Amino acid sequence: MKSTARRMSIGIALIIAIGAVTPVFADYAAGMTAYKAKDYATAAAEFEAVIEAQPDQPATHYMLGLCRRSQGNVSGALGAFQKAVELDAAAETPNPMYAITLGQTLNQTKQYNEAYQTLNTLSFSSLPGNYKTTYALLFANAANETNRSGEAVNVLNAQIRSDSSNASLYQALGVAQDKLGDDKAAFAAFKRAFDLNKDEKVGRYAVHSATEAAKRGSRSEKTRYYTEAATTAEALAGAKPTFDNNLLVGESWMGAKQYSKALTWFNKASGQSSQNALVRFYIGQCYSKLKQYDNSLGALQQALSLGSNNSDLRKKIYNQMGYVYEAKKDFGKAKQAYLDGGFSSKASAMNKKIAAQGENEKFAAECREFKLKIDALSMQAEEFEKLGDMESARQIQEQAVVLHREYTKTCG
Repeated sequence: MKSTARRMSIGIALIIAIGAVTPVFADYAAGMTAYKAKDYATAAAEFEAVIEAQPDQPATHYMLGLCRRSQGNVSGALGAFQKAVELDAAAETPNPMYAITLGQTLNQTKQYNEAYQTLNTLSFSSLPGNYKTTYALLFANAANETNRSGEAVNVLNAQIRSDSSNASLYQALGVAQDKLGDDKAAFAAFKRAFDLNKDEKVGRYAVHSATEAAKRGSRSEKTRYYTEAATTAEALAGAKPTFDNNLLVGESWMGAKQYSKALTWFNKASGQSSQNALVRFYIGQCYSKLKQYDNSLGALQQALSLGSNNSDLRKKIYNQMGYVYEAKKDFGKAKQAYLDGGFSSKASAMNKKIAAQGENEKFAAECREFKLKIDALSMQAEEFEKLGDMESARQIQEQAVVLHREYTKTCG
């Protein structure tokens, strides 16, 4: 998840709002007209002509950079943006848009350290309000990519306080918290972003973060976060009931030990992909937890036949089969399943259980014979009573009482 989260891109559209001194040459107006018409080649030529005559105006370099970037000439755009920033630095009130646009382009070209250095020259608290969200997202991306996620969290939280309904800010905050290893905070941020924008990818990030928080949490936290993961996944599956989303709900409920709920979702997923071995394996696991061992074995056998090329999955299936057979006290089949899966220590443990089971069966047979002898004496005593031979009946009953005491002591 962390490698995936780090690759999340933040699409940002900057509004062209020139706040510096605007050149007076007619060529500049012509360049703006061509730019608005998306005739970037003509616009670039006009702005280059202005720069040749008046090279010290940052606004013209900035516009030339936008033209070059639109033409796919990113290196040329970077040079123009850098020149705009350099020239504008001498102004009484530098225009932060130039540095922000440069930082954006550096991010896009994966020059993250340079982007961070450029954006870090600006004071976030001093930025105009309409620049702050854009800046926070760009700065967070650069900071995340240069192992400065703590700084990203600080800037994003500061902006969230004034732009609390912006899903992109929460999404970026989730990325930063994820990189810091704070799964609980990452889940809270991703969940808030998902609630705001209902984006499927963000929802899956939220589920994953909740799952990671559950894995690392206490017993009560495991239940809480697996349940949070499941309810978020259910919202995903409700909006888009794909195989992957249904499977995700089942996995989350299984983590929460809600096996009946998990089984419902796994069955939905199986209906969408009947040849998927993993979902049949999960179904087998759920049935075993519900102590429906025959159903479990049926699902596991299906998983085994479907997942014949996946050695790791086959091992898991054989291990689960061994567990189920062991629960059924069929230790011979349990041993074979463990052997087939390569679990030699578990297979060896079955030898003791097989031997103990044999001794138990022998003991049970001896106890049954003991009981039959007692029952036979009781019947014999009744016969003597019917014949009127009370003395013989009494003697036999006494023998039966003694044997019954021994039986109770020995056999329980």
